[in-house]
Amino acid sequence: MEEATLLLSRSIVSDKTKTDSADMGHSPAQTYQFTVLMVVIHTVFLILFGLYVTFDEKYAMPNATDDNTMLNTKYPNYTDTHVMIFVGFGFLMTFLKRSTTLSFRYGFSAVSINMLLACVTIEWGILCRGFLTEHFAETGKITLNVEQLLEADFAAAVILISMGVMLGKLSPIQGDSGTKRRVSAIDSILISEIQTCNNYFQYVIMVLIETPAAIAAEHLVEEVFKSFLIFPSQINDVGDSIVVHVFGAYFGIACSLAFAKKKQRGHEYDGSIYHTDIFAMIGALFLWVSWPSFNAATAEPAEAHHRTIDTWNGSISSAIINTLLSLVGCTITTFLTSQLFEPHSPVHIHQFPFQKRFNMVHIANSTLAGGVAIGTCANVVLDPILSLALGSFSGVISVLGYIYLTPFLSARLGMHDTCGVHNLHGMPGVLAGLFSAVMAVAYPKERFGPSLSSIYPAMANDGQTESGQALMQLAGLGTVLGCSLIAGAVTGVLLRAPFLNQVRDEEYFADGDYFHTPDDYDFTTRIAERIKHVSVLEDEHKTKMTMA
Repeated sequence: MEEATLLLSRSIVSDKTKTDSADMGHSPAQTYQFTVLMVVIHTVFLILFGLYVTFDEKYAMPNATDDNTMLNTKYPNYTDTHVMIFVGFGFLMTFLKRSTTLSFRYGFSAVSINMLLACVTIEWGILCRGFLTEHFAETGKITLNVEQLLEADFAAAVILISMGVMLGKLSPIQGDSGTKRRVSAIDSILISEIQTCNNYFQYVIMVLIETPAAIAAEHLVEEVFKSFLIFPSQINDVGDSIVVHVFGAYFGIACSLAFAKKKQRGHEYDGSIYHTDIFAMIGALFLWVSWPSFNAATAEPAEAHHRTIDTWNGSISSAIINTLLSLVGCTITTFLTSQLFEPHSPVHIHQFPFQKRFNMVHIANSTLAGGVAIGTCANVVLDPILSLALGSFSGVISVLGYIYLTPFLSARLGMHDTCGVHNLHGMPGVLAGLFSAVMAVAYPKERFGPSLSSIYPAMANDGQTESGQALMQLAGLGTVLGCSLIAGAVTGVLLRAPFLNQVRDEEYFADGDYFHTPDDYDFTTRIAERIKHVSVLEDEHKTKMTMA
């Protein structure tokens, strides 16, 4: 302990000397980049809302209808989805730490930037989606009710999925070049030079590009496909596994590949520690519990929410039940696969050579893959065994993706996926699209009864065959995948542009350049960075810990 104190004391003198010389100037343009950008964006949104957005006269005005069916149906699903966006996604991304031992360094960014990007996307998504509606083409107005708010949350989910790939590599705000941080009591003891960079708000730039691209891709496969002369059709994607999860995941992956830098891979701060995994698990549990509402939120008509089975008393919600069964099966196979295939750590392989262990990265992420995999067909599956089987399979491929595929893609393609989005959203989303093609031919159309016209409109009204619908499901998947890769690659190249200053290599996956941080932020980190070795010696009489 004395040796650690001595080393720390010696370093303080050096750090103080550095700080005294760290008072460099910076221009107002560099200081207020974020301020100017957000003022312009929000002002434009305010003007557009004032010109074009009105409340829905049927459901959101004083003289609205007394029929509360839509509100009673949509609002519970909306609240669950809202919790997923602001709590689930936010806390799921708090797993990052900064140092190898004590520090928790990206929690502020994970939760708060998640919140900001969601709010910006909700505004921008309402406008982008509204401009594409038939009602806007006819009246020049965008009507707003609970359903539009729900769709705006789906748009936010796309952005947050892509954010998971880019987490810790983009700047949430420009820095104050060379300025000194607020000095506190502990800072006066442990203080060092802060050399922050002048960064544009890269996350917001990504939002401004990705939101219209995602909504345009969704409009293409769900609306434009209707006008096809030979095979008029509309894909069924009730839980938005294709238009949300596939687009968000592969946009982020393409963006990451185009934005890739060698120092992002294998970075010392890219990883988790014990308590950050616990915080991430909080987000995972919120997502897990609320996911059935996410998949059932857009199911229409009421029969799709509550499909009546003659042999049962009352009605059951097929979309909700299918999602829950898929999540349950996925969770079980995640635990099985994790302990079966997870390699031993170098420490444990000698101490416990025959003991299998779980990996919390898998538990917090792969347990959710079942919700993605069943999403496209949550309102179509009529046999519970199929939901369980699909969820079980998705858990296996997600865990194997974390163990084998992610390291392979990193080594061969240079891809860096901070949160493992490819394993949680990407592959299960593609699986959902492929499974939807199978389900289009699995049941005769008569089994869907009156719900057929909303699930497969072309089969009910335009004479589309089951095989034709299956082909359109695959076409929709391919279209969304292609659009996401192109849009993501273009965005990644733009974010690398010379006029956009980048996050410093030493500040990847850290909050320090972008937030006022509490005293313990620097205290724990500076101590941890100066401790090179920790050893614990035990005998029958005492336990001794030494640090050097």
